[in-house]
Amino acid sequence: MSLSRPGVVLASTVGSVGLTVLALAGCSASSGGTPAGATSSASVGGPIAVDQSDTECRVAATTAAAGTITFRVTNTGSKVNEFYLYASGDRIVGEVENIAPGLSRELEVKITEPGSFQTACKPGMVGDGIRAAFTVTGTT
Repeated sequence: MSLSRPGVVLASTVGSVGLTVLALAGCSASSGGTPAGATSSASVGGPIAVDQSDTECRVAATTAAAGTITFRVTNTGSKVNEFYLYASGDRIVGEVENIAPGLSRELEVKITEPGSFQTACKPGMVGDGIRAAFTVTGTT
């Protein structure tokens, strides 16, 4: 799927099956700043781990460099979940849906310009989700 927003070129999902339990500290929609255990920026070359349960959304990094950004989303909860990356105005940059309990999926987006975004996990695939700030730096 191509998007028309300047700076956002592509959003696609890559499915994969696997159970990965991530030992990351949590953040919730009401918490601010960098979650305990999260790094301030994504490691070069690897996906950003996202551990979502029925009550938490733990994203391992709060920033990434412009370019192709991959999130590896693992559902450790009991409900089917979704994961979104939003631009301003709740515009969807990319999403991965129907992540069954115990499964992992990847969301890959290409962002060419810096900006402020939000990540969101949606347990049970309903509501606004558990959100956190995410920043893209630099340009491609």
